[in-house]
Amino acid sequence: MKAMKRLMTGVAAMAMAASLAACAGGTNAPASNTTADQGIEGTAENPVTLNYWGWQKGTADQVKLFNDSHKNVQIKYTEVKGGADALNGLRNAASAGNAPDLQQGSQDWMVPLLAEKVITDVTSWITPSEKDFRESAFKASEVDGRNFVVPTAQAPQFFVYQAPVYDKLNLSAPKTMDEFVEQGATLAGAGHKITNMAGEDPSTLVNWAWQAGASWYTVDGDAWKINFLDDATMEAAGVTQKLIDEGAISTQTFADYAAVQQMYDKGNTATRHIWTWSTNGMVNNFKESFGNWKAAPIPEFSTGGKANVSPIGGIFVTEQSKSKKAAAEAAVWLATNKESVTLAADPIKGSSSFPVVADSDPFVAQLLPEKLFGANHAEAVKVAKEASKNIVTNWTYGPNYTAMYTEMADGWAKVITKQQKVTDLLEHMQEWTVNDLKKKGINAVDGSK
Repeated sequence: MKAMKRLMTGVAAMAMAASLAACAGGTNAPASNTTADQGIEGTAENPVTLNYWGWQKGTADQVKLFNDSHKNVQIKYTEVKGGADALNGLRNAASAGNAPDLQQGSQDWMVPLLAEKVITDVTSWITPSEKDFRESAFKASEVDGRNFVVPTAQAPQFFVYQAPVYDKLNLSAPKTMDEFVEQGATLAGAGHKITNMAGEDPSTLVNWAWQAGASWYTVDGDAWKINFLDDATMEAAGVTQKLIDEGAISTQTFADYAAVQQMYDKGNTATRHIWTWSTNGMVNNFKESFGNWKAAPIPEFSTGGKANVSPIGGIFVTEQSKSKKAAAEAAVWLATNKESVTLAADPIKGSSSFPVVADSDPFVAQLLPEKLFGANHAEAVKVAKEASKNIVTNWTYGPNYTAMYTEMADGWAKVITKQQKVTDLLEHMQEWTVNDLKKKGINAVDGSK
């Protein structure tokens, strides 16, 4: 547990930061029942009641499945706003002493919430079911070999492209990112963009750095070692910069989601690095290009090979839960029960979540809309299955990742508008991240030197 102690350096400072966030007026969190110690054992007449906050489509139906099949434990589900609103709501509730037992969330929350003592160790309750999970998802739920989230979904990436546009230009799916850049210039010359990079969203750069083999946060002795300037990140930065310089990208804001989808539908923007859950947005907004899309493996970076990036979604058990064992076991059931997983993966009733169960292959065909791929559907299913087998687990979300991403987003807008280079942003983030950790009382070193 030595590494765990290192990760917890600066807990008091992080907790103070969480309290300040709550005072700043986050979202109104729903009330949680904390009036009685329910323990971990219940009966049919007096079941343990677990409060669960989440937002993903289909979760309420999953909870109903659980409640219908359990007598001694029941889940009370409350729908909240997702993303940052959910994170702030949980922090506010924990600060007030009324956190839920279970909270839907994502992998990047794990280390900050652990440092703030909001979530609890679920190792002893999830380990008996380890064989039921995909290895990559189970590993992503760990910090120093201990589990702090029950994984529920992954997001392996693959490449999709408008076949008519590619056929017209005698192009085939790119195998490398160098080839991807070359195709960007060809597409731009023919009046198309190769991909979209919104000015408010640096996720493309983050995902490409991760895929190339970067790890911006690592634990080194008693410190967090920060490196935004390693070779892998520089390769990703070079690809990104070339596409921007050559005018090969569209920059449509995601605030107008329909407009983004229309660009893909009309072939104005011809390709995407995509996840299974993203295909739903395409189907629901397209009018013209059904059946025109093909899938292929994501183009490879020289430093990353076939590496595939995939953060996990999951369910946290909070430190304030009075029924931690029951909560963790309920989360495992929701993540691995066949009926529950099938519902979550459903593109209509659920959220098209890519399952974390040991054998996810049977679910992939329903995750990918046949309407989108037409005659290319079988090949798309094959591509997605293969992508799920190459997920890497080298990426760590550091204790100030959320704040870091916000800072990066501010600078990213200047990159997209050509006011600064990608490397300028990364050099700034290197200095800013180290200094921000130190300000929070967390030991950090500059790993780029």
